[in-house]
Amino acid sequence: MKEHLWTDKIANSVLCGYFYVFFVIFSFISAMSLIGGIWIFISSKMTLPMLISSIFNIVLTFGVSTTSALFLYLICERALKPSMNAHIEQMETF
Repeated sequence: MKEHLWTDKIANSVLCGYFYVFFVIFSFISAMSLIGGIWIFISSKMTLPMLISSIFNIVLTFGVSTTSALFLYLICERALKPSMNAHIEQMETF
């Protein structure tokens, strides 16, 4: 019960900003893994087992980063912003 009381004091706009910052960070990591993967394939001459392990690592990093970025974006846009807008509309009616 105590946790619920102090978390209610945190504004949705603060949480949305927090999630947006991490969305940008994860998007950057995702882009760098994709660009880095392309650069590795263009510039290096690897054996087939090394190439397969690099592909696995790059796809895994890109997938996790992209998925995390999208979920962070959706948390703000779909969950927190409608709540913020409803709160603003409620305050305007008074």
